Amino acid sequence: MADEFQLVAGHLALDFANTLDYRFDPQRVIELLPSYERFLEFARQSGVITEPAARRLLRQTSERQARMTVQRAVELREALDCLFRSVVSSEAPSRSALQTLNSFLATAPIPDAIVWRNRDFLRRQGDLAERPDGPLWPIVNASASLLTSPARAHIRECSEPSCRWLFLDHSKNHSRRWCNMSICGNRTKAKRFRARQR
Repeated sequence: MADEFQLVAGHLALDFANTLDYRFDPQRVIELLPSYERFLEFARQSGVITEPAARRLLRQTSERQARMTVQRAVELREALDCLFRSVVSSEAPSRSALQTLNSFLATAPIPDAIVWRNRDFLRRQGDLAERPDGPLWPIVNASASLLTSPARAHIRECSEPSCRWLFLDHSKNHSRRWCNMSICGNRTKAKRFRARQR
């Protein structure tokens, strides 16, 4: 099994924005989407596509298509990171980041359909394995939905200076400080403890 992504943000769009680790430390930065296979693994682990769909995409996607999809995924991720951080800082978003997201929205190629099943209307998503970039579209949709919903007021940045991952604060009083208490929370507390001991 491939390395697991740490899906701790509480929202697909924020987990996707967190796929560049140690973003603010040029000496330690780690690209978590270095290949098309890893992009598909992120999509599979986050529930965007199934394992059979991921295998199908790997089989039918050319190297060139895979490379282009990863470039587009990284372009989207960087725009989303910029937009979500503008929400955290209560600043106007970057015009170029907004244009990037809007260009993805304008070209979303996989239409949904409304179907009638079991006496109810259901929204059926198109086949995400039809195109190499198919798994990007639920991420684009989730991002646009989050940015335009009241929930955006609960987007936070991890307080651990070496992390700073984004997350959606679902805590009762919206005072969560770390992306993951068992990792960043404990790391911060250990640093404080060592500082007090000195």
